[in-house]
Amino acid sequence: MTDFTGVNLDPNVKESDGGFTVLPAGKYRACIVSDELKDNKNNTGKILGIKLQVVEGQYASEILTDNINITNPSAQCQAIGQGTLKRICNLCQVPYPPQNTNGLMGKPMVVTVQVEEFTSNNTGNKLKSNKIKKYEPSDTAIPAASQQQMTQPQGQQQAASGW
Repeated sequence: MTDFTGVNLDPNVKESDGGFTVLPAGKYRACIVSDELKDNKNNTGKILGIKLQVVEGQYASEILTDNINITNPSAQCQAIGQGTLKRICNLCQVPYPPQNTNGLMGKPMVVTVQVEEFTSNNTGNKLKSNKIKKYEPSDTAIPAASQQQMTQPQGQQQAASGW
């Protein structure tokens, strides 16, 4: 049993149905707000799971996730993952390799997001999720097309991952 004594829970918080919003493809200003180093599904490597929060526009406060291979039996997967982490470190002005992720938290950057469709392992239904394809400096211009897309509402989708 979890004891919430002393935890400042907001009684006026908006109720969530557990789903998430699939953002339209485009560029978004975001910052890393949490991370978790975990085993990959085959227990043969490590993945850095990061959550990024959009910081402006209609989708401000929405959360995007990315899973970055840190160690992997595939040298190519590992090189891509570690290269992505190095890119994020450089954008956040954190020396690579980092000792921890503290210096990455809360630093704005621009992420390029795509929408991917997949079939649920549980239900067989077609679902959509976001995939981060690129990390850029926070001063990167966001094209007008992305800003227009940011004003188009998207429905709630079933969460694709456990967090």
